[in-house]
Order: sequence, then C-alpha cells, then structure tokens
Amino acid sequence: MPDTERILETIIKFGEQYGFGRGHGHAYKVRDLALKIFDQTKKLGLHNMGQTERLLLEAAALLHDIGLEKGSKQHHKHAKDIILQSPELAEALDEAAKQAIAWIAFFHRSKPDPFKLEEGEGWTSQDAQQWAKLRDTDAGRVIMMLASMLRIADALDRTLRQIVEDIELQKTDDTLTIDVKSTADATTEKQRAREKSKLFTKTFGLNVEIH
Repeated sequence: MPDTERILETIIKFGEQYGFGRGHGHAYKVRDLALKIFDQTKKLGLHNMGQTERLLLEAAALLHDIGLEKGSKQHHKHAKDIILQSPELAEALDEAAKQAIAWIAFFHRSKPDPFKLEEGEGWTSQDAQQWAKLRDTDAGRVIMMLASMLRIADALDRTLRQIVEDIELQKTDDTLTIDVKSTADATTEKQRAREKSKLFTKTFGLNVEIH
C-alpha cells in the first residue's frame, strides 16, 4: 500500500462524509490511542507488524463508527459494508487492505467474537461465512490483533469526552498493564476497556490490567 499520505487523506475525506459516526473528536482520539497501543506493544515485543498494518489500524479506527448513519444496533456491520462497497476507497486501496480495514471496523464491538461463528451474537449467517474463509489465514490473524487494539482504544473514549490524554503499557510475565492518564475521572472508560480487552487476551495470550 504505497503513498500513505494520499491514502489517509482519502480515508479522512470518506469519514467526513459520515461525520465519522460519532464526530471527529471521538474518531481522532480512538485513532491516537489505537496507534499508541500498536507502537507500545511492538516495542514490548508482542508483535512484529509494520507500517502497512499500522495504517490499516489507523484507517479502521477513523472509520469504525461510520455505520451509525444506518442505525446503532448493527453499526459494526454497516461500517464493514460501507467500506467494502465504497468506490472512493477502492481507488485508494487494494482489495486486501480494504477487506482488512472493513473487518477490523466490524470487530470493534464486544460482539461478534471472531473466534466464534455463532449467528445472533453480532453475526449474520452471511458475515459468518465470509469471516470463516479469512479467520485462519495470516490476514485473519492480523485483523484479530488489530481489532483487539481498536476495541480497547474505543472503550477508552466510552463517554465521548476525550479525557484520556495518554496511556503507558508495561508487560510482566503473563500480564499487560495499561496505565491511563486522563484529565478527568475515567472510571467508566477504564471499566469498559477491561470488558473489551477479552479479545486482546484471546489473541495475544495475556491478561490485561487497566489502571
């Protein structure tokens, strides 16, 4: 995926068409936090993903809520479909990148679980069939790692106040600790992040503690 600057410009313009779902403040904050998680987990040796995967996460973080235009209940599915059907994104991205961004956005919610294909748990049968083809591939594993980061980042702006200024990650034995620095009481954000860290635990094999 060459020309990162051009791709991000396209992503941002596309997100603006939908008001980023919950506004640019939320989208940009989630983007920033997701990239901090990516960069710090890489520094800790938890993955060896590079700039291509980082860009996929950035794009998905910016677009994860655009499906709200079609209703909140299935907005993760709507976001995926909007991304996949976009001619603007098709011009800027290759098919593999577009698929990855769409699925990362799809999995930003607590349900569905990418490890389980159970209709009714955030899945439609068609989505489950499509994901089943990807899940055990290298691309599928990247999607799950990036989606697990996006879930935590999204939770850290649960109240849409953008009060989490920074995070610091540390690893000890089988635990990843996330120290949250905020400008106001972030109890709700921290609790939601604990709840949404389950995918990270499943994907990386580490318990997650958030302080």
